[in-house]
Amino acid sequence: MDTMMQQFSVNSAEFGVLASMYYYGYAIMQLPIAFVFGRLEMRTVLCFCASVCALGIGILTYTNSLYLAMVAQFLIGSGSAAGFLCTAEAISLWFPKERYGQVMGVAVAFGLLGAIYGGQPVRSLLDHYQWQSVALGILIIGGGIALISLRLPSSVRNHSSEESTDFLHIFKNPALIFLGIANLLMVGVLEGFADVWAGPFLVKSYGLSDSEAAGVASWIFKGMMVGSPIVTLLAKHLGNYLAIIACGIGMSGAFFALLFYSVPLWSLPLWFIGLGIGCCYQVLIFVAAKDWCHANRISAGIAFLNTLNMLGGAFFHPIIGFFVDDLKKYKLPLELSYAYALSIVPFCALIGTLIVIFIGIYRRKRCISS
Repeated sequence: MDTMMQQFSVNSAEFGVLASMYYYGYAIMQLPIAFVFGRLEMRTVLCFCASVCALGIGILTYTNSLYLAMVAQFLIGSGSAAGFLCTAEAISLWFPKERYGQVMGVAVAFGLLGAIYGGQPVRSLLDHYQWQSVALGILIIGGGIALISLRLPSSVRNHSSEESTDFLHIFKNPALIFLGIANLLMVGVLEGFADVWAGPFLVKSYGLSDSEAAGVASWIFKGMMVGSPIVTLLAKHLGNYLAIIACGIGMSGAFFALLFYSVPLWSLPLWFIGLGIGCCYQVLIFVAAKDWCHANRISAGIAFLNTLNMLGGAFFHPIIGFFVDDLKKYKLPLELSYAYALSIVPFCALIGTLIVIFIGIYRRKRCISS
């Protein structure tokens, strides 16, 4: 964050806008990618999107223009959009339906390895090499992923024209729309805090070094990686909605405590693991999409939910950056400014949890009446 703010000469609010461009690209491409799944091989889509991602990283690395950097962030987000959708499509193609939730949990756990290695390991490389050199290495890895993806098995299956083009059912389904809104409001811990603001918060509030802060922040992703299979298994006994509610309440409470109470330094990884386990509600929301979508339209439903999920990042980053800058004029200590600015994250998560409670009640009434 500090390196990019210096490179492009921007303040916290402007950096929040720059960071949010990734999420706009990711969100906008969700439905188009779900649409082309009915017409193109999954491996072709994945190869193209990985190449777009690598191109975006190349532009971001070597430009000093803020506007080109925004375009680059948008391209990286657009390319990244294929990752989760291709995974969900592969699971629906190659695994039995009754295993969908469990395999989705394991897949998310593997996917989070990217977030873990994007934390302290990359931070350590940045301490020894120029950040442009590190980014070039990531670009080369992206190109390798694009080539390797062409070796995936064929994903051809019978799609009717109606199945691959009819997305209108999504916008006619209030429960699915509110489930997506709840997802957007609850995602702040992962996409608003862990992605960008956890590092600066830990440096200012707990006196950690940049490398130590990156290492502690990565425990959110480790917690989510470990928690995803466990939470999906627990949901089989409690039900998806009750498990989501438990995750939302626990995550919000832990986050408020982290912001406004003096948590011992030795326990920070444990608190972040707890936050990561709470973030596993995401997996259950995607599984809950099956309750509101026809079997042949699950990909479209997941794409819609993931669109709102990633718009959460675009929603939280500029708002947090604005409050961090705005609170400076009150001459508050910087750590208190961060705490107040970040308190919007658990507050929104509680609102999202309340929405899920109403959706769960509505589904139960509908099941009883039918």
